Amino acid sequence: MNLENILITGSSGLVGAPLVTKLLNKSNLIVGIDPVINDECNENYKHISIPLNSVEDVTNLLEKYDITKIIHTGGISGPMLANENPNIIIENNIFFTMYLIEAARIYKKINRFIFCSSISAYGELAESDTTEDYRFAPENLYGATKASCDLLLKKYYENYKLDIISLRLSTIYGHRRSTSCFINDIINSGIKNNQITLPFKSDFCWPYVYVNDVVSCIEKCIFHKKEHFYDYNISGPDFPSYLTIFNEISRYIDNLQVNFSNHNSISDRKLFSLKKVKKDIQWEPKYSIEKGIKDYINNLS
Repeated sequence: MNLENILITGSSGLVGAPLVTKLLNKSNLIVGIDPVINDECNENYKHISIPLNSVEDVTNLLEKYDITKIIHTGGISGPMLANENPNIIIENNIFFTMYLIEAARIYKKINRFIFCSSISAYGELAESDTTEDYRFAPENLYGATKASCDLLLKKYYENYKLDIISLRLSTIYGHRRSTSCFINDIINSGIKNNQITLPFKSDFCWPYVYVNDVVSCIEKCIFHKKEHFYDYNISGPDFPSYLTIFNEISRYIDNLQVNFSNHNSISDRKLFSLKKVKKDIQWEPKYSIEKGIKDYINNLS
């Protein structure tokens, strides 16, 4: 097998950091882009922390390191960030994505481009088992940037025949996550012996995916040899209620102080269909909420 040179954006983040580790022995060189330094010590890893502010900057980087694959995990990673500075969200999520894909088009040597899109592009998912054809109706600026990039990249896939896979990821949890999500919030409040009040009833369910499943899916997609479509929904194997999540975390952290609301103040997101990725890519999630929470907490030790 000819080992290739892979560019990974967001290489110090929740998904990017374990992805770097996972792919080091399956590539000739990994170039990571992230303002935060990745502590990976390996001669086959090169870290770039200086900003790339144009198509020319990215093209020069691709040429310098002879990159053949791009995995774009970077950007503002959630609707809770930079809301007071919307231009930062747009610059990081839209402009930089466009620099990457336009540079890839000019460079002409990229044989696979993986884009980490988001369930937030869909907005509210009031129906279960929806497919990738479900309309985009984002409810926040973060979701709008993901939807915008997803649509723009699809045109590069269709019009310029670039090999792109967009992964529409449900809410990712894992011990490296630095931004808020309710699983992380419950665990962190328990560790600190703090009380937390959640804005929904205990039977409210949410589509989560554990970070290890996301990494395994990206690995499967980046080396996939057969024909594929452009877009795939990615989630965990189950659709847990927050009572189930609370009970699982309680197995490892004593005396959790969690209060549930008497109404749901956030929009529904049902579990979408994974049939397409299972059929085309032969990937399916392995981490149930029980297995994921156990691994998460074990990694905190």
